[in-house]
Amino acid sequence: PEIEKFIKERAIDFAKRRLSITYLVTDMDGGEFLGYFTLPHKAILLNGEGFSKTMQRKLTRYSRLDKQTGNYMASAFLLAQFGKNYGVDDGKRISGANLMELVRDILVDVQRRIGGGIVYLDCEDKTGLVAFYEKEGFNRFDERFSQEDDQKYIQFMGFL
Repeated sequence: PEIEKFIKERAIDFAKRRLSITYLVTDMDGGEFLGYFTLPHKAILLNGEGFSKTMQRKLTRYSRLDKQTGNYMASAFLLAQFGKNYGVDDGKRISGANLMELVRDILVDVQRRIGGGIVYLDCEDKTGLVAFYEKEGFNRFDERFSQEDDQKYIQFMGFL
């Protein structure tokens, strides 16, 4: 219900306002809904204290370091929503890796057109989700707690 509400109400409004675009992934044969993802572009501020030297070098390609604060300022792609439909038969179900490949294809195309290269996301603090994003090449950089959701989120970042 939460996903359905987002797609029916918020995704359309966000697209009309040019805040983000939600992509619906469907089966080529029967048109079944397999998954979705939402991609906005946002400015982010990253505290540079916890990053390795290697990560700092990568960050300098796509961001600007404020030497007074030690924070990196960047324009980044946010993977705001990402999910697959578990109601589809196993044989037709899309894998998380295949869904992420579709995300990357779109972001690489956009990157070629406008630049950038940082992708970040928040995910619920669940072992399976954390392991998935780490396997997909994302690095944990922070965490936050949402009082609205009463939920801890792990923040990840990756590069295209």
